[in-house]
Amino acid sequence: MIDACKRASAGRITAVIPYYGYGRTDKKDQPRVPITARLVADLLTTAGADRLLTVDLHAGQIQGFFNIPVDELTAMTIMADYFKAKEIEDLVVVAVDIGISKRARDVAEYLNAPLAIIEKRRIDNADHSETLNVIGDVKGKVALTFDDEILTGGTTVNAGHALLECGVTQVYCCATHPVFASRAYEAIAESKFEEVVVTDTLPLNPAGDVEKVKVLSVAPLLGEAINRIHVGQSVGELFSSRSFPEFPNRPA
Repeated sequence: MIDACKRASAGRITAVIPYYGYGRTDKKDQPRVPITARLVADLLTTAGADRLLTVDLHAGQIQGFFNIPVDELTAMTIMADYFKAKEIEDLVVVAVDIGISKRARDVAEYLNAPLAIIEKRRIDNADHSETLNVIGDVKGKVALTFDDEILTGGTTVNAGHALLECGVTQVYCCATHPVFASRAYEAIAESKFEEVVVTDTLPLNPAGDVEKVKVLSVAPLLGEAINRIHVGQSVGELFSSRSFPEFPNRPA
């Protein structure tokens, strides 16, 4: 599509990619593996993209793989507003690993809630994890786990079990990207989560409809960013003023 637009003499080509695929392969974490996130960046640039618009990269450093402007939007405030409206008492925000703790801290600050962190160690392969320890006071509180994506659901479900064992009364979950590979739907359906909140950066499989999954729309956020890019206004103001229009959330 980018090549077709380029050959049709488009003045500027902006690649809008809500979920940046292969974002997890951003480094060599073992011998003889590719850095596919960089390869995808090279492919997009070589094809002719002049700008990239995406949502919640797995690692912010991926922006440095590009030699073109990259606008990384965040769905953090959309999900945080959803839980703020619930007015949950004794809420604690839980980062499911150390890497996501900074974003989780921002969510906790926005919700005026304390922060806890789950220590984990990956086993077998990168898609399976084992929860080891919960750092922080969670006993008697309502936990909200926070992550950038849900792949197989292993990390998310293990986090929920660990929190319940530590004495939380209820567990909610939120993540930007619902990849939902392998047995993710079954894992979520069988879990103890009250609700799993995700966005529509990826289309969900209708056959995997799970009552616990709530989908929030990022359409107004992306639409406002696209308009600002088109007319030459600042995209950065979206993070400060959060001036994107209201848009009804799609039912789960």
